[in-house]
Amino acid sequence: MIKRFLIVSLFCLGFFSSSFSQEMWGAAPSNYAGQMGLELNPASIVAAPYKWEAHLFSMDASLTNNYMYLSANSKLFKKSFKGESIEQDRLTDRYTKSPDKYAYSSTFIKYPGFIWVDKKFSIAFHVATRIELSAVRVPYHLAKFIKEGFIYTPQQQQDFTTNNANVALINWHEAAITLGGILQDSKEAFITGAITLKYNYGMNAYYANINSFDYNVPNDSVLIVHNLSMDMGHATPINGDGGLASTLKQRGHGFSTDIGVQYYKNRNANFYNPCAKGKDEKPYDYKLGASIIDLGYIRYNHEAKTFKFTNENTVWTGFDTVKFDGVGYTDSLLSNQFFGNYRGSRDKFAFTLFTPAAISVQADFCFQPRFFTSINIIQRIGFSNREVKRSNEIAIVPRYETKRFEVSLPISVYDYFRPRLGLAFRYGAFTLGTDMLGTFLGVTNTFDADIFFGISVKHFGKCGNNNSSRGKKAKIEKCNTPGN
Repeated sequence: MIKRFLIVSLFCLGFFSSSFSQEMWGAAPSNYAGQMGLELNPASIVAAPYKWEAHLFSMDASLTNNYMYLSANSKLFKKSFKGESIEQDRLTDRYTKSPDKYAYSSTFIKYPGFIWVDKKFSIAFHVATRIELSAVRVPYHLAKFIKEGFIYTPQQQQDFTTNNANVALINWHEAAITLGGILQDSKEAFITGAITLKYNYGMNAYYANINSFDYNVPNDSVLIVHNLSMDMGHATPINGDGGLASTLKQRGHGFSTDIGVQYYKNRNANFYNPCAKGKDEKPYDYKLGASIIDLGYIRYNHEAKTFKFTNENTVWTGFDTVKFDGVGYTDSLLSNQFFGNYRGSRDKFAFTLFTPAAISVQADFCFQPRFFTSINIIQRIGFSNREVKRSNEIAIVPRYETKRFEVSLPISVYDYFRPRLGLAFRYGAFTLGTDMLGTFLGVTNTFDADIFFGISVKHFGKCGNNNSSRGKKAKIEKCNTPGN
């Protein structure tokens, strides 16, 4: 039954989930973002103001939801440093009938990678580990039982209905190559385009789609299910075998892609040329971009199982004392309760989950040299209930940007709920920031957590000191960067 779904949803909706969106608004819109902006639009590396980038390591971990929150002035980080725990009453819920509750959690770890920028084309490669999890359309009453348990008496002895609730989790490695080039270079327009091709090494996955769940909780030990229509599946370590080797085992594979284009208005070639006197000029008036990101799938066919419940009902007494010990045992327990045998709900031994696809548009304006503001929108694309549903996002990011130093103040909204203020710095090879500064300040109720950092080394090209005019010309031509 549904308790397995409740347990996974609690992981989603709880504030302290072990996985923490990969957008990194404080870093991604920058002209010097490199690998840390590749996922927003792969065309960003084409004709970039550097010759190459050696990316050493980066990570983004974030969680957002509209239900569970940490009360203001909880001193989360101060107490964490002291080894003290947060009082239980500081973690509370937004108990409202509408809207339905959602959560989105993402961990993105990128290992050493490389970007090469030539005059007309660019190429990049990277390897990363990702964990993406979402829960959507969770009704308030189900979210409340997740938090309080069935001992929450105000909701007992009432009939409740859940429709089209969904939870999904995907954990995978990706190996990717990005290819891009200049599509048009004229007085009228400067346009670039790129595509990222990814191989996905699937490790762990889980999904549950509750099409209909009509239930009543008479007391804290009885669950009456009038109707349950649900399908779910998993590819995970069996019965508590959570060792590192088992967790990292390949259980599926697939492919995905990112595709993007960018248009520059009045692009200044001198800005991108290390041998020219244009560094105090604007690089462009504005830059427009559009991209499709994370369009793909993973097919799980090793240690994978799916289960189906169609218009099932039961009276489950002693529900509060049931121990769900491992996925294999839980599968058998649910089947036995609803079908009277241990394999009644079993359906198939393979399933496909789609990666968190979205369409993104970006607009970046340069008002004065070094001063920029970008406007970014991400809209998720829905293919199936068997997919991670990323948050819809809007972000406005003012920033001060130079080759060596950058500071930004992103203002973002996730799924149109509560704006967030962030702060990010880049100095030399190091980037550190958060899109959700309120978590660290603790001055307001906190529904989110986010932090990102990265280490990468960029080479901008050099000009020689040959005194002859021919030598100078040759050196300039040699160190010209893309698009010039």
